[in-house]
Amino acid sequence: MVILEARGIRKHFGGVVALSDGNLRCRQGRITGLLGANGSGKSTMSKIIAGVYRPDGGEIWYKGRPVHYRNPSEAKRDGIALVFQNLSLVPDLTVWQNVVLGMEKSRGIFLDNQEAKQIARDILSKLLPGLDITRKVYELSPGEMQIVEIAKAIAERPQLLILDEPTAALEHAQVKSLFAYMRALAQSGVAIVFTSHRLWEVMEICNDVTIFRNGATVAYIDFDQEEKDPETIISHITGETVRSSPAERTFGEKPESREVLLRAHIRSKVKSLRDVSLELARGEILGIGGLAGQGQNELLYALAGSFPGVQCEVEIEGRKIVLRRPQDAIQNGILLVPGDRQKEGLFLEHSVYSNMVFPKFGLSRHPVIIPEKKYRGECEDIVRLLSIKVSSLDAPVSTLSGGNQQKVVVGKWLSFDVKVFLLADPAKGVDIGAKRDLYEYIRRLARERGIGVILYASDHEELAQYADRVLVMYEGGIVAALTGEDISEETITATSVRAR
Repeated sequence: MVILEARGIRKHFGGVVALSDGNLRCRQGRITGLLGANGSGKSTMSKIIAGVYRPDGGEIWYKGRPVHYRNPSEAKRDGIALVFQNLSLVPDLTVWQNVVLGMEKSRGIFLDNQEAKQIARDILSKLLPGLDITRKVYELSPGEMQIVEIAKAIAERPQLLILDEPTAALEHAQVKSLFAYMRALAQSGVAIVFTSHRLWEVMEICNDVTIFRNGATVAYIDFDQEEKDPETIISHITGETVRSSPAERTFGEKPESREVLLRAHIRSKVKSLRDVSLELARGEILGIGGLAGQGQNELLYALAGSFPGVQCEVEIEGRKIVLRRPQDAIQNGILLVPGDRQKEGLFLEHSVYSNMVFPKFGLSRHPVIIPEKKYRGECEDIVRLLSIKVSSLDAPVSTLSGGNQQKVVVGKWLSFDVKVFLLADPAKGVDIGAKRDLYEYIRRLARERGIGVILYASDHEELAQYADRVLVMYEGGIVAALTGEDISEETITATSVRAR
């Protein structure tokens, strides 16, 4: 039974067309994948259905009647819950308080906290067993926060549950737990809309998919009637015939036979990162793998001079330096692209231009008078080089899609004398096409300019496709080094799981 049907939805934000012809159909008891590149209109469609935005045109039918929600509260009362891409939790409240926030029940003149705790406990015992519901949200990891956000929506007992990229911050085991809960909800009759950029997730959990491109619905595939073909899905998303591998794998020479660009020795006094030594060859992409939370981000931040409690000594192009602060790394061409672009990589309310030129202001030899014309020319060159989709350099970076925001994070360093790029999960939450473009550009930088790249990716498939070597981390230390044909998604995962 069709529970929701959106037809011909249109939405503009100023001069930007977010949706020109959006169509979506959801059936009771089925999980529908909502796919598309960043900026294709997926999140806008989800927010229109949930009452966050009002459409400029088109119609929405829910449970057999037309609906025109003026705000999210009306949609919630009608049984529609949305898990936002950006979390809506209150950091200073506990886990259980966040789960029931806005749905509190009273016992006499007091709130019924015991029942509220039980609701939270019942849901979270299935989603994330062992999570202490009395912990404050600010004490949680990003993955735990995401689980609490999902539990909050489930607690509303929706008939239509919209999950907008819920797995981006989750570990593999957490994804599996979420999928088990989603299947149970579907079997109970709940319709679910699921958005993800990981194709294996879509293949595993969805009954059908609707694909958006440039603000319009371009394909609908029912897996009960058609084959689950990743290449077909990718071609609809990108609008072109996509090869089976995002990039042809090139192993190159063995690292020991190439010129060493960087040697690093880290002495640590913190639990999350042990003493580590590594070498990086010129033009090499060195992957950092392992289960999430095993010290990968700490390693990159130490190499960027931005992790307290460690002493990081490096030798770059034969020069020995100690990285005590980020400025030491930047002045020596060691540049970090952080994984959380919104918190650590960008000033969201500032323009694309401001974000790109801001790092220059920290240079010791920066001119007193800003060379505006020169800087704008450099920014325009970078926009063209990285194919950043933006109406103007003066547009707020918050108006860009996730993939284009990530390109700005990378692009702001390209006018510097880059010797080593430190990439902390750079493609997290980025669509398939933008991910491929980003990695192929990074590979060209490495091969053509001799830049060394240290890449941490939580998705081991990315490491298997792009890394020349992979160091596997476990509990803050390096436990294995993989090269050549040994580099595969399965081997990286197996090595991570077996590490003790």
